[in-house]
Amino acid sequence: MSAEFAKTHLREHLVSLLIGPVAEGFWSIYESAKELCERNGQTDQILRTFQNMLTRIPDWNESTLTTEEERIVKQTKCTYMDDLLMGVFISYMKAFANLHYRGKQSELKIDFQRPSLQKFLHELYKTSARKFWQVAYFFKTVGVTAEQQARNRQDIEKMIAECMEQVIRGFLPWEAIAKKYFNEDGGPDSESDDEPPSKGVSFGDVSESDSDDDDEGKHEIHIGEEDGTIEFEDLDKPEPTPAPEPEPTKEIDPLAEIEGRVSSETLVLKL
Repeated sequence: MSAEFAKTHLREHLVSLLIGPVAEGFWSIYESAKELCERNGQTDQILRTFQNMLTRIPDWNESTLTTEEERIVKQTKCTYMDDLLMGVFISYMKAFANLHYRGKQSELKIDFQRPSLQKFLHELYKTSARKFWQVAYFFKTVGVTAEQQARNRQDIEKMIAECMEQVIRGFLPWEAIAKKYFNEDGGPDSESDDEPPSKGVSFGDVSESDSDDDDEGKHEIHIGEEDGTIEFEDLDKPEPTPAPEPEPTKEIDPLAEIEGRVSSETLVLKL
């Protein structure tokens, strides 16, 4: 199973579990704003009051967050929610590991502090609240047809899913990923780093055994070291004729040589 496949399915499973409960949490906030305005006779201030309550979400205390976490876990009946969240982050990291620019090290380590489920849920609420503040009218029910309300609910859940993807990316250690996985300094090893570039000219793939057998009969192309010129062996040049071996020197009689050269001015005696 590929890392991309695991990442997609783990994220979609987490989204399917959290969208409903988180959407209900926002609807509960809207109902609280509506009841407060109706009690005070300010029904025209429901959306404004709802927006004010959304701005208080970043200030939720520990007790409120714990209560909301327990509600979501109980409603989804997912006792492994924390492990599922961990699996989502691991799948994202492995997806990057499969794409990274490998260097001399085959394994890379990245320090990553996984957020707790409570912290993750709080961040999801904060990110979604910023979106819903701008489209608070999606929660309006008075004077809105049932068909429009259904479309608004779908849009709300879709926005929560988009916010969840944004929150997941927000927790990823992007700086560490960029330095570890895509650092050009740790590029793949190349033979040119250890050996100087070869000046030989080769044609095709020649096996070692074939090159050894054909060394005597093939004509090579050589590149000079100093001027870089190409020198070709003269293919039409005939093979040099081996010099004849000298005949053995015959032993010469000194008296006979003197008699044969009596007319010469100089006599050379080979004794």
